[in-house]
Amino acid sequence: MFDVTLTLSLDRTAVFFVLNVAILGIAALVASFRYLEIYDFKPKIPYYPTILIFIVSMLFIPMVQDWLSFLFLWEIMTLASYFLIIYDWPEESVKKAGWKYFVTMHIFDTSPLMLAVTLYYAAHGTFNFGPITEYTNAIVALFLLGFAAKAGLFPLHFWLPDAHPAAPSPVSALMSGAMVELGLYGTIRVLDAVGWSVATWIVYLIGAMAVLSMLAAILSYALQDDVKRLFAWSTIDNMGWMYLLILAGLLGVAGVEKGIDYYVVAHGLAKAAAFISTGALLYVFGTRSLEKTKGMMKADQLTAGLVMASIFALEGVPPFNLFLSKLNVIKTLLTVSPALAYFTAVEWVIAFILFLRAVHAYILSEGEPDVIRKLAGSIALSVVILLILSLVSQFICDYIWVRW
Repeated sequence: MFDVTLTLSLDRTAVFFVLNVAILGIAALVASFRYLEIYDFKPKIPYYPTILIFIVSMLFIPMVQDWLSFLFLWEIMTLASYFLIIYDWPEESVKKAGWKYFVTMHIFDTSPLMLAVTLYYAAHGTFNFGPITEYTNAIVALFLLGFAAKAGLFPLHFWLPDAHPAAPSPVSALMSGAMVELGLYGTIRVLDAVGWSVATWIVYLIGAMAVLSMLAAILSYALQDDVKRLFAWSTIDNMGWMYLLILAGLLGVAGVEKGIDYYVVAHGLAKAAAFISTGALLYVFGTRSLEKTKGMMKADQLTAGLVMASIFALEGVPPFNLFLSKLNVIKTLLTVSPALAYFTAVEWVIAFILFLRAVHAYILSEGEPDVIRKLAGSIALSVVILLILSLVSQFICDYIWVRW
């Protein structure tokens, strides 16, 4: 009935996204072994089968070569992540966050993607990836709307600060470090199909959404007490950075996909380390509140050290490799819009100051919160490995880029 050939393939861009999912998936599973001890109820959701489905769907999304298979895996990923978000089902806030995520994804993500794929098939007679030559603006706009919602770009970001904190921390690491970035992957695939040439209004819209995402994050950082919400806003911020590279590509800068691929891996590692270290905080102190964990360095140096190192990795402090990726974004923007490059540099400095303030005010401050339990080795190991990889990811990416 349909002209669909299920083909799996890995080009150079896809391999970076698959690598990111694979590393983060292993880290999340290792951290989960002991992390689930914090829950004192009989779960309704089978955690390990669901998280494995989530990981496998994300692994295959960059490999498929037709839009029907892509959409099928996309929906599996969305449903699996929804069930993982509501894992802590007795909490009313978790149910609300899960419902907000489910409704938002199916209105602003799945529905536009289904319309785009349907229109693509009607115009081209196939679901297989290929050039978009008919109804180009409509198809591209629908695809970009759906992918922007999954990526958490402003103004479609409103689900993210609730959903990521609601999920178990290893799941938050996967959602924030891998799933939202697949929205970026979908955007790249669509732009490849039109030769990175779209209507001017789409170019401006992408730029505006990226900048507003960064501004929204900056304005929200200082208001957060829940460290997972803080890191969730950081995801919105960093997606803005990555979409600025998309903007540069649309404005004619060659070779932006290399910068995007490197940023994806650097951000994924740092963000996963941050969320799993938050899991360590919850495991040891029984809370994600920064106020309630004041002076954590005195109470548990290992946990506090992991949280602090993760913050530095996430904010691109040398020698962590997100520093090089952020620097590349600024360098790239200088060739097309110096004003935008200066804005990005200032935003980076302000974000770093706000996070440094949090480190000083809560991690290194006076106080000594109660330790509920000693940090589990599997959780600490996951964070340490991710941080080490955050130091060397540039070399790994260079190796893959040259040889793939």
